[in-house]
This record gives sequence, structure tokens and C-alpha cells, in this order.
Amino acid sequence: MTFYNADPVRFGVGISGTTTSLGANDPEVGTKTRVGDEEYVFVYNAGNSQISPTYGAVLSAVTGYSVTISSVAGDLLAGVCKNATIATGEYGWLVTKGFAVVEMNADYSAAAGNIMALAADGEFDIKSGAVPSLGKAMEAIASAGSGSAYISVN
Repeated sequence: MTFYNADPVRFGVGISGTTTSLGANDPEVGTKTRVGDEEYVFVYNAGNSQISPTYGAVLSAVTGYSVTISSVAGDLLAGVCKNATIATGEYGWLVTKGFAVVEMNADYSAAAGNIMALAADGEFDIKSGAVPSLGKAMEAIASAGSGSAYISVN
């Protein structure tokens, strides 16, 4: 049986890596890939703060797939940093679909099964009103704590 795969071959910056400059073998910004049951997008951190694991990032509106951690409540999520901190001016990968540990905002907590939304500065809260949903808490997460969630960004 023949197996076909449309995913790009990943040379250069791997899923757990970052870089400050793109080499000939690195993916282009906006490249999407799948590792196991997780989907990722390759981005550039154009913000003024690093994006640490457990935090979400939003499009910075500078160029396509340039992101920042500076979000407001209900913002549209670009992805969650899962494997390696993406410093300011670095390229790296964000998970867009799959399981990740997320950081809850100090003013919110989630019960297992709650639908989640983005809060301020890359943290998360539970969905309320018309804000976009981005995933589901897989366990109870205390305010200002972190816990497992299933992320699903369109």
C-alpha cells in the first residue's frame, strides 16, 4: 500500500527549536506541519515580549504570521507555545491543534470540560459571550495555574 504525505520535510528549525535568522533549510513563515496528532504553524515573534510555553500568541497585524503575546480578552488565537520559548525577534512553532498545557489568567479558573477563550497577555479563561472559543480544558485549572487543554485554532 502506498502512503502519501503532504507535510513538508522539516530540515533546519525543528518543532522544539527557535532561530533568529532563517537559513536555506528552514521553513518559511506560515508553514504548517503535523507531528503525531498535533498541528503546528511556523511564526515570527514581532512583539516586545518572549512567548513562553503555556502562553498563547495572536497575530501582530504587522505581516502574516508575525505574532505577539500582547493579547486582549477575546482576541483570536494564532497558536500556543508548547515546546520552546520564542524570544523577541525569533522564529518558532506554535501548536494550533492538539493537546498543550495552558496558563490561566489570575482572575479565572476552569473546570474539566469548560470551553476556553483567550484572556489578556497570552493567558486563558473560560469562554463567555461571543468571544471565539479555542479549545477545551481537559482538567480543572486553578486561577493563575496551568493545566492541560485541547487546542483547536481554525
